[in-house]
Amino acid sequence: MDYLYIEKLAGELHSHLSKERIGEVLKGERELSFRVGQFYLNFYWGNPNALFLSNSPVAKQEFPLLMKLRGSFVKSVSLPVTDRVLEFELVKPLPGNRFSRFFLIFELTGKNANLFLLNEDRKITFLLRSMESSVRPLSPGDLYLFPPSDKKTFKELRFGEVTPEGVEKKLYKFVVGISPLNAKEIAYLMRELGSLEEAYEKFMELHRNSQKAYLYYQNGKPKFLTTFPYKSLSHLNFREFSGSLPYSSAWREFYLEAIEKKRLNTLKERIISRIEKKIEALESELRELSNLKKLKEEAEKWRKWGELLKYNLHLAKPGQSKIRVVDFSTGKEEIVPLDPSISPKENLNRIFKKYRKALKKLEFAENRLQEIENELEKVKILREAVASKEKPEELELFIPKGTKELSVPNFLTFILPSGKRIFVGRNAAENEFLSLRFANPWDLWFHAKEIPGSHVILRLQKGENPSEEDITLSASAAAYFSKGRESGKILVDYTRVKNLKKPPKTPKGFVIYSGEKTISVSPDEFRRVVGEESPRKGGRESTGL
Repeated sequence: MDYLYIEKLAGELHSHLSKERIGEVLKGERELSFRVGQFYLNFYWGNPNALFLSNSPVAKQEFPLLMKLRGSFVKSVSLPVTDRVLEFELVKPLPGNRFSRFFLIFELTGKNANLFLLNEDRKITFLLRSMESSVRPLSPGDLYLFPPSDKKTFKELRFGEVTPEGVEKKLYKFVVGISPLNAKEIAYLMRELGSLEEAYEKFMELHRNSQKAYLYYQNGKPKFLTTFPYKSLSHLNFREFSGSLPYSSAWREFYLEAIEKKRLNTLKERIISRIEKKIEALESELRELSNLKKLKEEAEKWRKWGELLKYNLHLAKPGQSKIRVVDFSTGKEEIVPLDPSISPKENLNRIFKKYRKALKKLEFAENRLQEIENELEKVKILREAVASKEKPEELELFIPKGTKELSVPNFLTFILPSGKRIFVGRNAAENEFLSLRFANPWDLWFHAKEIPGSHVILRLQKGENPSEEDITLSASAAAYFSKGRESGKILVDYTRVKNLKKPPKTPKGFVIYSGEKTISVSPDEFRRVVGEESPRKGGRESTGL
């Protein structure tokens, strides 16, 4: 962002925030949000930077290190130097008609963006990022110094013979407050007017007189913010912002479209990458376990040898490595291998032990195979859910903060006779995950009316309308996984997932909803479909709401 745009923003912030009181201070990954009067002042120190007002904060967690600002008032917002540095002068009332005075400095200098809190003597009491520069090393307790600059004002410089190409390439290196984009526009005006001085004066006049902001797009993405329409950017599409907060509104839009979208895509890529690794691991295990025929043959081999030796044990002699016997079921001769170092009876026990071990391995493989198939199905649907999210905060539950592991809650999955799938939360955390993170806006949500129980999601294709049977069975599942399971008929509400909302500071799993329909169903309808002894039917109680 260039100095001239920040100059316009400073005037805007001063007119809207002066004399307003600072409330809460919130912090995100790279954001700070200050409640000032009716607005939130949001600062993003990633690259590109952003500073704008909004009605809601972009950061969410309280930031104790700056809570001392709470209760202070904004006296003024200014640009103390011709650079991308905004200064807020703050005063805080104290007992006895006294007050403390301090300064909040926003340095909007690209990758080196920073924030400083200064006391009345302009000494640093807090800085957001450590300053390890040899040119300007700053630490708490140091006197604050503005970023150094050897540039001069346009009037202080003497220019020889210049060309528009030279102006575009070099003007910003010598003139204070001019960015490469400004230099490009001045060069364009110089081609029209024939004089650098006239072009500069025209440029500054357009800047001073403008009361609108302009957001330009390149390849469909927000790229430039200007204080008036730039002729050098006439080949690009743009949006015009006017009203009481044009410069803040345009920068907010830039942040939402460029920075937030970039972060969203980065998070999606990170999570989907982990999902792909999970899928790969599950598919590898599935391949290893999928050859049940071989495991069955192995178990059958040991069973047959055990049975043959059992009925022919009197023929076996100590020290034999094998025994030839007749399999009466086929009439064919079979060879049973023996361990010559142990007795015939010990060989019999060894063979049946091998059989039991092979049987357990087969049983484990069959059960694990079903588990893997269910988990694989969940993870693949999880991948679809991640890809459909449109806000970074919607992705937080997929990889919990402070961990590197993919979170896949163990909710229940059922396949209805139609082939449609329903998902059932087993507790409040799983209910919230399913309804607010996992489900698509067009899926159907079911819950027993005014009875504690599970959230049930009927998975649908976008634009699809489910059959009456699928609605009835999904509602019956919600009744089955509720406190009213043993009742007769139960009323169940259902609505599209897009109609769910979670009020702030409400318990996990709690949602409010609108646009619902109500259906009366019996839990027995779902019980008949899945079977009372189904290993996938889950527990009898749900702690969800």
